[in-house]
Amino acid sequence: MKASILTALSILSVATATSLRGDFQSDIIQDTPNRHLQQECVARSTYLGCYANKNADRALPVEAFGDKSRGHTAAECESMCSDMGYNVWGREFKGQCFCGILGEHEKHGMTSGCDCCGENVGGNKFCAYTLLSSAPGCVGSGTNSEYVGCYADKNLQRALPIRIPGRQHTPIDCETECGARGYDYFAREFRGQCFCGTGGYDVHGPTAGCDCCGENVGGGKMCVWMK
Repeated sequence: MKASILTALSILSVATATSLRGDFQSDIIQDTPNRHLQQECVARSTYLGCYANKNADRALPVEAFGDKSRGHTAAECESMCSDMGYNVWGREFKGQCFCGILGEHEKHGMTSGCDCCGENVGGNKFCAYTLLSSAPGCVGSGTNSEYVGCYADKNLQRALPIRIPGRQHTPIDCETECGARGYDYFAREFRGQCFCGTGGYDVHGPTAGCDCCGENVGGGKMCVWMK
C-alpha cells in the first residue's frame, strides 16, 4: 500500500513539473520574439509600451509628417520626432507617426496587441518610445539626473525662474547649484547660463538644435534635466 502511494505521488510530481516547465517554456517562446520585435526596428529609442489612443483626442498631439500621412517606418518616425525636438514618439495605424513629450503617451492608459514593427500596428493603439536614452552625457557619471529635452525659452518670461549668477556653468555646475537650492529641474542655456525650477520647463514648448554640452547651447533654447 505504501509503495503504491509513493509511486502515485512520484508520477504526480513528474507530471506537475512537466506541466509547469511546459507553461514556462511556452511563455518564453511567445514573449521573447514580441519583446525583440518591439525594439529591433528602431535605432536609438527605448520602448515604453503599447498604449491606447483616440482619433479625436490624441495622446501625442503632434503629427510628424502632416495630416493623415501614413506608411512611415519606425526608424523614420524616430528620426523626424527627434529632429523636431520631441522626446517621445509613437507609431500607430497604417504607419502614422506622432510626437510629444514624456508623460503625454499615458493619457488613455496602456493596452496590448501592438504590432510595433508591422505595417498596421493596430487600431486605436500605438507603440510608444522615448529618446531620453540618447541624452547628452556631459552631466557626468555618478549623478541621478535624467535628461528631459531641448526646450524653447524667452528672456522676459523664463520657463525656469531661478537664475544662478554668472555664465559658463557646466552642466555639472548647474546640477550642483540647483540641487543645493532644492530645485528638481535645472537647465543650461546661452553662454552657459544656469536656471532652476520646480516645473513649467515646457511652457514655451519643445524645440530642437540644443548643443547641451557645448559653450553656447543655443539662443532662445535650453537643455533641461531633472534630478
